[in-house]
Amino acid sequence: MTRLTEKLVLEMYAEGQTLKGSDLQGLNLNRTVVPGIDLSDADLRGANFRGANISGSILKNVKTSEGNFAEVNLRESDLSNSDLSDTYMMEARLYGVNMANSDLTASNLSGAYMTGGVDLSNASMVSVNLRGADLSGSNMRSADLTMAFMRSVKLVGADMSRTNLTNVSLNGSDMRKADLSRAVMRETILNSSMMEECRLDSADLTRASLRRCILKGASLQMAKLTDAILVAADFQDCDLTLADFTGSDMQGTFLFGANLSWTDLTDTAFDK
Repeated sequence: MTRLTEKLVLEMYAEGQTLKGSDLQGLNLNRTVVPGIDLSDADLRGANFRGANISGSILKNVKTSEGNFAEVNLRESDLSNSDLSDTYMMEARLYGVNMANSDLTASNLSGAYMTGGVDLSNASMVSVNLRGADLSGSNMRSADLTMAFMRSVKLVGADMSRTNLTNVSLNGSDMRKADLSRAVMRETILNSSMMEECRLDSADLTRASLRRCILKGASLQMAKLTDAILVAADFQDCDLTLADFTGSDMQGTFLFGANLSWTDLTDTAFDK
């Protein structure tokens, strides 16, 4: 792998030469405009792309650890199967980006724009920072978000089925119409979140906290909410068929119009 300078990179790009597999470690390419560049298999560890325009680019199987991609425009780019761990991507424009099967462990994507069509399926996102990010309509199916920080995120209509959200902070998030079926959400914090019309069928919410959470019209068939904190949660018109609420705290919970067929409410605490 040949090490390149910023000047050589820009010259090669202008001439249409391939940069696949290049060694760009530590290179400073901030604010550069190189849309459509092919950096597949490149080593971008420690590189600075802050504010750059690399929209429509191919970055499959790249390494970006400790790289700075804050405020970068990566719209419609392919970053699948890449090592994006420990990368700074705050306020990055990631509309339509493919990051399927990539590793984003401990990366910072706070405030990132990912509305509509971002593919994060099967991605490893353990301890990732997504605070304030907009992931509406994104595909996060089977992603691992264990211990992620996701306060005040937007996940409207997102596919999060079979996602691991164990011990995640989702306080004040907008998750309306999201698909969370079969998701693992043990000890997840969802206080004051909007979850109207969500699919939570067979989801595991053991010991989760849903204080003042709005779930109106959601489906929770066969969901597990044992020992959950559901104080003042709104389950109006929800389908709770075969759901397990054993040992949960449901003081002040609103259940008007909910389907409680075969619901297990053993040792559940209601208003005194």
